[in-house]
Amino acid sequence: MNFYKKFYQKHPYLNVLISLIMASLIGIAIEYFINRDFIGSGFYTASFLTLLELLRVRRERNKLKSKAKSQYNVDGEKD
Repeated sequence: MNFYKKFYQKHPYLNVLISLIMASLIGIAIEYFINRDFIGSGFYTASFLTLLELLRVRRERNKLKSKAKSQYNVDGEKD
């Protein structure tokens, strides 16, 4: 699990794309084995959810960057 956390911290966008691909392959395989059918409109839902997740990751990364910038050393400053 430690490897996964390090990978997520270094490559959050790639992690989202890998998760999308794996979930899509599993979903397509299950649908094909059960119904012997392929539903192409599911790609619109997957694309929309991926876009939302990428925006969430971007917002989270920006929040961490701004928090890191605001925490600077103020030992020598006067009020």
